[in-house]
Amino acid sequence: MSSGSSSNLEDLYLQSYSFTTTAAIIGSVDRKVFVLLRDGRSVIGVLRTFDQFANLVIHDGVERIYLDGSRYGESTEPQIFLIRGENVVMMGELDIDKEDEPLEKLTRIDYGVAFGEWKEAQTKIVERHTIEDKLLRSKGHLTSFLTDEFY
Repeated sequence: MSSGSSSNLEDLYLQSYSFTTTAAIIGSVDRKVFVLLRDGRSVIGVLRTFDQFANLVIHDGVERIYLDGSRYGESTEPQIFLIRGENVVMMGELDIDKEDEPLEKLTRIDYGVAFGEWKEAQTKIVERHTIEDKLLRSKGHLTSFLTDEFY
């Protein structure tokens, strides 16, 4: 049996096995992925490695910020991203033949402008939740909003 067919059998075996841990993303290594972070930003790049805590290393990655009004900003310099697993909301593989189709419906703006608008929106969210938190606490309610979720 040649090494090429052995590799295909290994891939087939991994795809048919139901992982319930971080190991489920082993099939995505060396493939282009989309990672949604808990602060709302996203990173698109090639997944190079990961660990048991879902810490990810993304190579040739760009950061993309989607804004209201069908606009987005994207960093221009590909980078290496080390993403802590606690900040990952969702990750999925991208079909490189179709990845640009959704962007055709959006307007691209300068990344600096997009980041500024995103940061301003995050500040407003924190301010609103702080006011709501004080009001609820004054009425005897417990709240769970943490401002450190936006770091």
